[in-house]
Amino acid sequence: MEAFGNIVIGIGKEIPKDQTKTKLTSESDLKAKALRRPRRSEGEGKAKAISRSRRRLFDDGDYLKSIVPSQLIAERGSNLVVINPGSAHVRVGFAHQNVPYNVPHCIARLVKGEQKKAVHDQNLNTQATPAQQMEREKAYDMIASLLKIQLLNEEAPNNSFPRKMGRVDGYAPQQNRNNPHFSWADVMEKKSNLSTLRDSKTTEAYSLELSKPLNGEGPDSDEFKFKEFICGEEALRISPSEPYRLSRPIRRGHFNIFQEYSLQQVLADLCTIWDWILVDKLHIPPEDRNLYSAVLVVPETFDNREIKEMLSIVLRDLRFSTAVVHQEGLAAAFGNGLSTACVVNIGAQVTSIVCIEDGVALPSTIITMPYGGEDISRCLLWVQCHHHAWPSINTTPTTKPIDMVMLNKIKESFCQIREGEFDAVAIVHSYEEDKPVGSHKTRLSALNV
Repeated sequence: MEAFGNIVIGIGKEIPKDQTKTKLTSESDLKAKALRRPRRSEGEGKAKAISRSRRRLFDDGDYLKSIVPSQLIAERGSNLVVINPGSAHVRVGFAHQNVPYNVPHCIARLVKGEQKKAVHDQNLNTQATPAQQMEREKAYDMIASLLKIQLLNEEAPNNSFPRKMGRVDGYAPQQNRNNPHFSWADVMEKKSNLSTLRDSKTTEAYSLELSKPLNGEGPDSDEFKFKEFICGEEALRISPSEPYRLSRPIRRGHFNIFQEYSLQQVLADLCTIWDWILVDKLHIPPEDRNLYSAVLVVPETFDNREIKEMLSIVLRDLRFSTAVVHQEGLAAAFGNGLSTACVVNIGAQVTSIVCIEDGVALPSTIITMPYGGEDISRCLLWVQCHHHAWPSINTTPTTKPIDMVMLNKIKESFCQIREGEFDAVAIVHSYEEDKPVGSHKTRLSALNV
């Protein structure tokens, strides 16, 4: 007998009658079995209740006929999960949600007994030669002249147009909340074989113990251990001194495969990240995922082999009952109620353009460029260093992910797409090992590039 999803195909073999009889169980056996069954926690009880309601949609054929239309609309899409993988972030959520969860697409695994080496962007030139530096200077001067940006030693003719300054707290009042400082992630967890802390310890003492620096003088190794892996934003806030290796499965719109990061490792990290999001964010345990269907929304940069591998993860490893693949450009057009459109998608690492006509993506119109928002953030840092506007701190977004998070926040709060010149005063944070977070108020220049 072979099973394909929900369809079972039999070979036609007759089953003996004695195997079809149901074995009766005595009342004492049922009571003993009930006593051996472990108690469910409150979270597990809610998950089981949700599973029973989902199962009712499939088992009861008259259920959809008996409910009112408003209830049907409220439950529509509740058993459909949308997964949109990207280079820097992955967006996952239910189909009826207005805003999905936007999680950094990275994972940090604990390194045991080997030299730690972070996985960087292989397509990124981190060390430019003097000739490349001169080429960058010429390109910047040309762009500055086109955008009418004055150099620091130049003044406007007759001072007719004074330099524009932004607010101290940002260009808009609400942008002050978008520039906070970050703290290092907690990489320790309590060992599962231990019970609660000693009665002499209070909750406040326990919190203080977790916040100690992990340099050998932190929590007791008999009670705490390093987490095996950390996903999402916490993985970007791990101190460089901790024994973790940061990996990004997708870079520049493709699997990040090279000599030290094989295809099997990429697929394993993708499965771990997506499974963590389903459990931690959507609260869908693995045993209930056969009641859900998945929509895999893929960018136009992936090839057929990469799409096949991701679809295998969704069906085989994550255990969804059914899955369908959609192009990102088509999903954007249909989501806005359009059948014909030109979709321009500016992502963190890739910019793509595709034309949609009568609900069909035209392959000849697809254009992909390997740069995006993160490159603008690094360009922002380079421009500030060029204008001597950046504080004298060690900011290396290519080796310290937390610096890239800070630069992205500054870019989102202050950068403008406009002609002329725009300056602003911002708070820049420095993150150094074994030092508290430093705050530096500085004047940022040429924020419109």
